[in-house]
Amino acid sequence: MATWIPAGKGIRYQEHPTRKHGKKPDRYWCLQYRLRGKTINEAVGWWSAGASQAQCEEFLNKLRENWRSGQGPQTLREMRAFNREEWAKEQAAQKQAEDKSRTLGGYWEAEYLLRAGLNMAPNSLQNKTSVLRTWLKPLSGRLLSSLYPADLENLVMRPMLEAGKSAGYIEKVLRVFSVIWNQAKAQGLVEGDNPVSKIKIPKADNRRDRFLTKDEASRLLISLKERDQEVHDYAMLSLLTGLRAGECRDLTWADIDLEGGSIFVKDTKNKHNRHAFITAELKEMLTRRAQGRSKTDKVFPGVKSEIGHNALWYKFDQTVRELGLNEGVHDRRQKVVFHTLRHTFASWLVQMGTPLYTVSRLLGHSDIKMTIRYAHLAPENQRAAAMDLENFLS
Repeated sequence: MATWIPAGKGIRYQEHPTRKHGKKPDRYWCLQYRLRGKTINEAVGWWSAGASQAQCEEFLNKLRENWRSGQGPQTLREMRAFNREEWAKEQAAQKQAEDKSRTLGGYWEAEYLLRAGLNMAPNSLQNKTSVLRTWLKPLSGRLLSSLYPADLENLVMRPMLEAGKSAGYIEKVLRVFSVIWNQAKAQGLVEGDNPVSKIKIPKADNRRDRFLTKDEASRLLISLKERDQEVHDYAMLSLLTGLRAGECRDLTWADIDLEGGSIFVKDTKNKHNRHAFITAELKEMLTRRAQGRSKTDKVFPGVKSEIGHNALWYKFDQTVRELGLNEGVHDRRQKVVFHTLRHTFASWLVQMGTPLYTVSRLLGHSDIKMTIRYAHLAPENQRAAAMDLENFLS
C-alpha cells in the first residue's frame, strides 16, 4: 500500500509508483481534518489532473472560514456540491439571458436595431418600431423559434381585422415580422420556414384612382397657404414633381440645383436615385426658402421630426375636409390624401400626352407595370395610334 506523505497541516499525498508528472512521480492529493469529533479524509485529485498543494490549501482556508462562521459548506464534498449548484444557476441565468435575446422583442433590441441602423433610413426604422410595439406586442416575449403561423393569425391578424385595418396595412405588419425572422435565421438562431410563408395574407388593392382637377389643386394650395406656408410649400413640391412625402422631407439644399433647374432625389423607397425638375413656380418658392440656408440644412426643417410630420398631416387633412374634397367618399382609395398629389402629377402628365415610360422615370417606379394604370387617362392617344392603321390594307 502506498505511503501517505504529509505536505502541510491537513494536507497529504501519495505518489504513483510509475506515472510521472513532469520529472516527478504523479501525486494524489488528499485533505485530512477533524470535524464534529470525527476525522475526515477527502480526496482532491491527481496532480496531473490539476490538483495541487496550493489548491488543497485554498480549500482548507475556505472550510476553516466556514467553520468559524458556522455558514456555508462544512466539507469539501458539500463545497463541490455547492459549486455545482452555483454553476447550474449561472448556466440557467445565462440560458435565460440568451433565450430573452431570442424572443421577438429581445432580438429586436439586441440585434436587429444594431444591424438595421447601418443601412435603413431613420423614418423606416421608426415605422417598424411602431409596428412592433403596437401590433406585434403580443408576440414580443415569445421565442422566435416557438412562433407558428397560428400565433400570427390569432394574435396579430385577427385583432387587426377586428380593428378595421386594411389588407395592405396587415400585409405591411406581417412583412415587418418576416424581415426580423429572416435575419434571425441568417444568424442561425432559428431554422425552418418563415411562419409568414404559411399564412394566406389578404390581398390589398391600394391603387388610387382619384386625382385632383386643376381647379381643386389651385383651391387646395390657396387654402394651405392661408393655413401654413410650410405645408403649402411641401404640397406644392409634391404636386409639381411627383415626389413622395418622405422624399420631400429628406431633401437638403445640397440636392437642389436652382440654376440647373433640377432636384436630385436619393435614397428613395426602391433605392433608385433619380432627378426631378423645377418649374418656374417651384423655383420662386425654393429661392425664397433658400435664403440664409446652408447646403446641409433640410429644405423643410419643420417636418424632419415625427411631431412635425404628424402636424403636417393634420393640417393637410384638415384643409381637405374644409374644402369638402372627400365629402361623401367612403372608399379610402378614392379619398384625397397627401399621396394624391403625386398621383395627380402623373395623371396630368399622361393626360397631356407624356409617354408612360417618361412618366415612369419621373416617378421613380421600379417597374413600368406600376405606371401602366395611368394609360386609361390618355384614350385619345390610344385612339390616334389605332387610327394610324385606317385604310392600311386598302
